[in-house]
Amino acid sequence: MAVPLLTVSDLRVHLDTGGPPARVVDGVSFAISAGETFVLLGESGCGKSMTALALLRLLPPGGRYVSGSISLNGTDLLRIPEQAMREVRGRRVAMVFQEPQTALNPVLTVGVQVGEVLTRHRGLRGAARRDRVVELLNGVGIADPQRRAEEYPHQLSGGMKQRVMIAMALAGEPDLLVADEPTTALDVTMQAQVLQLLREIKQRTGMAILLITHDLGVVAEMADRIGVMYAGQIVEEAGRIGFIDAPLHPYSRKLFESLPDDGRRGAPLAVIEGVVPPLSTEFRGCRFESRCERRWETCALVPPKWIDLGAGRYVRCHLHDIAVHDVPEGAARAGPAQPVAGLPWRGSEVAATLTVRDLKVHFPIERGIFRRTVGHVYAVDGLTLTVPPASTLALVGESGCGKTTAGKAIARLLDATGGEVRFDGTDVLALRGNGLRRLRREIQFIFQDPYASMNPRMSVADIVAEGMVSQGIGRTAAERLQRVDSLLMQVGLDPEARSRYPHEFSGGQRQRICIARALAVQPRLVICDEPTSALDVSVQAQILNLLQSLQRELGLSYLFITHNLAVVRYLAHEVAVMYLGRIVEHGPIGAVMAQPRHPYTRALLSAAPQVDPETRRERIRLEGELPSPSAPPAGCHFHPRCPVAVPRCREQYPAAVSVGPGHMARCHLLAAP
Repeated sequence: MAVPLLTVSDLRVHLDTGGPPARVVDGVSFAISAGETFVLLGESGCGKSMTALALLRLLPPGGRYVSGSISLNGTDLLRIPEQAMREVRGRRVAMVFQEPQTALNPVLTVGVQVGEVLTRHRGLRGAARRDRVVELLNGVGIADPQRRAEEYPHQLSGGMKQRVMIAMALAGEPDLLVADEPTTALDVTMQAQVLQLLREIKQRTGMAILLITHDLGVVAEMADRIGVMYAGQIVEEAGRIGFIDAPLHPYSRKLFESLPDDGRRGAPLAVIEGVVPPLSTEFRGCRFESRCERRWETCALVPPKWIDLGAGRYVRCHLHDIAVHDVPEGAARAGPAQPVAGLPWRGSEVAATLTVRDLKVHFPIERGIFRRTVGHVYAVDGLTLTVPPASTLALVGESGCGKTTAGKAIARLLDATGGEVRFDGTDVLALRGNGLRRLRREIQFIFQDPYASMNPRMSVADIVAEGMVSQGIGRTAAERLQRVDSLLMQVGLDPEARSRYPHEFSGGQRQRICIARALAVQPRLVICDEPTSALDVSVQAQILNLLQSLQRELGLSYLFITHNLAVVRYLAHEVAVMYLGRIVEHGPIGAVMAQPRHPYTRALLSAAPQVDPETRRERIRLEGELPSPSAPPAGCHFHPRCPVAVPRCREQYPAAVSVGPGHMARCHLLAAP
C-alpha cells in the first residue's frame, strides 16, 4: 500500500478564550494520498477551518497544539523549526482562503502578489517572473492576463479574485492544496468554473487537495473521500459513492435530509434542531447527542468509539458498535415542537401584487475635477416582472447582473432612472413624504449580510422594535416589547435573546433576527436578497421552512433574489432569469426548470452541482466573464458568451417570445424565421 502524502494523527488544538479552553480540534486523524481529494464536511463552528490552519501552523492568537502529529512525506510538521516551516508553506503545502477579498493585499497589483511567491519559492525575478505570472494567470482561466496582472484586487470580480488566489497557491507547485470554502457565495457559473479548474489542475499535476465545504453538491462532484466533522471531531469517513448512497452517522443523514429540491416542494425540510455546542464544553458522551433524533441514555453518558466497518468506512456512533447492547428498538426522541402561533395580522387585505414595467437604474460615471458625466453604468436596464399575491418570484442570475440593485429600487432604497413600479395599484416611484413612509411598512427588505445590516451597538429588542417606533406601531414601549417577544418566538428564537447583541448569535440566528425585524411592521411584500447565502445546509433548511410557513400563515409575497437553484426549485412559484440588467426568461418554476429555453438559463442549470448523478445535466461552459454594465455588448447582451449565437444576435436585441403558458424568453433562435 502506498504511503500517504499527508497523515494527521490524534491532532488536538486548544484555543484559549479567557475561560475553559475551546477544543477546536479534538483528536482528529485522517490521511491524504497524492492525487486524492479529501473533503472535510460539516457546519460552521465544527473545526474544519481550524484544522486546515493547524496543518500549516497558522493558528490564531491563543491557539496551541496539545498533542498529535502532522506528517508530510514522513516529516512531522509540528517538530520542525519555524524557518523550515516557511519553506513548507507555499512550496509543499499551499492554501486558498475562504474570502479572497480579505486574503489579497488591496494596495499591491495581482502580478506583484503572485510574483512574491515565485521569488520566495522558485527564485524567479525580472522577465522570467513576469512571464511566469502571466502563464499562471492564463492557466487559471483569466482572460487578458498581461493586463490583469497590472490591476488591483478591487478591479476584479469575485470569481476572478478566487482564481488569483488559486494562481498564487499554484505558483510554488505544491504537493497539497488546502482549499477552505473556495466557492462559498459565488454564483453557480463561477462555482462551476472554479471547481472545474481544481479538477483540471489535480489531473495535470497530480496534486492532492484538502477541500473544506458545507455544500453537499460540491462534495458529490469533487470528493474521492469524505470526512464529516462535528464539534471538533471526525464522526464519519467514507468514499464518495458509499457516503452519498448510504450515510451512516445520524448527523450525516440529517444533512442530506435538509437539502431543498423540487421533490420536497410544499413539505417542510428536515432540520437539525439546536446548534453546534460550544467547543469549550466538557463532553461526557456523544457530542451530537443533544440534537440527535435517535439518542438514548448511553449516548449522553459514554463517548462513542471510532469504529472500522471495513472497505474504508469509519463511523463514531453507538448505533454501529456491536459492543453496545442497550440500543432501544427504533431509538428516537420526540418529534419537533409544534410551531408557535403567528402574530395577529392585518386581515384579508394582506395579499398584494407587485408590477414592475421597464425599470431602469443607471449610475453616472463622473470624471475630472468638475465631475463631468462621461458615461453610465446600466445596472438595471428595462426590467419587467410581476409578483402575484401570496406567491414567490425568484430572481436569479450571476453576480453583477443587477438583481440586488433592482430589489433596492423596487423598495425605494435606490432611486430609479425610469420605468414604473406599482404596488397594489400605487405608483411607488412617485411617492414622497408620508406616502413613502407608509410604503416602508408595506415592503420590507432582508439583506444578504445580516450582521452588516444590524447596528452592533443595539440590542435585539431595539433592532426589532426600531421599525415599529418609526411607523407608530404599538401605543407604549411595553406593548412593543411584547410584540418583539412574539416575533422572536415566531422566527424560532427564545424571547430571552432580546437583551443580547448581534455578535452573540450565529449566522442563522442573525438572519432570523432580520426576518423578525422585517415582519415587525406587518409588510405584505418581502424582498429577500440572498437570505441563505453562505449558510450551512441545516441552517438554510430552518430559514426556508420559516419563510414558507410565514407565507402560508400571513399571505406574504416574496421577491427572492438568489443564485442557489436548489432553493429556487423548492421555494419559488415563478422564476425570472436576469442577465446584464434585463430579464431573459420568465415563467412558472416547473416549466423553466424542466424546459429552459434561453441558452443562458440552460447554462445556469447545467452549472449547479447536484448530489444525485442522475439529475445532472451536461455541463454548458460559459466562456469569459459577465460584460461590464457600463458598456453592454451590441445586440443580444449574451451573444459574446453564447455557445449557439448566430450573426443576428450581434445586431439586434431579441424581443420577448411566448414559449408556453406564462413562459417567456428573449432569444432570436426561438423567433419564427
